[in-house]
Amino acid sequence: MSDCAFCGIGRGEIDEDLVVCRSDNVFVVPALKQRRRNPGHALVLPVSHVTGLHEVPTELLHEIFEVTARVTAAVKDAYGAVGSSVLQNNHIPGQVLHHVHVHVVPRFDGDAFRMPDPELCEAPRSVRLERAGALREALRLGS
Repeated sequence: MSDCAFCGIGRGEIDEDLVVCRSDNVFVVPALKQRRRNPGHALVLPVSHVTGLHEVPTELLHEIFEVTARVTAAVKDAYGAVGSSVLQNNHIPGQVLHHVHVHVVPRFDGDAFRMPDPELCEAPRSVRLERAGALREALRLGS
């Protein structure tokens, strides 16, 4: 799908410097919108354009969640998180990008995590690059 931003990143056409890790099938990037109290929110996505979790082939689903598990471990080293919340929205009201993605939200003591978060805001590219670098390094050290 040519107009999908996630497909453009998945094909390596845009924002390659934001890609934390990549295989032939899955990649990880910092989320555009970040929670102030949960820095390091990342997305795990398939390279192929799939819009619903129920449509993801089993082998790809396994890889997505294997990578998600690695990211949940890495956010502790990358950002000092005590844990993480893993979320996946499937065709919800107000969803803008219809490309399967799994959210990994670092969690901290006293973060008052809320869904939805009224304070969610777009993070500057420089912040996302810094967070991508920290997560990339933590994943490299954890492998």
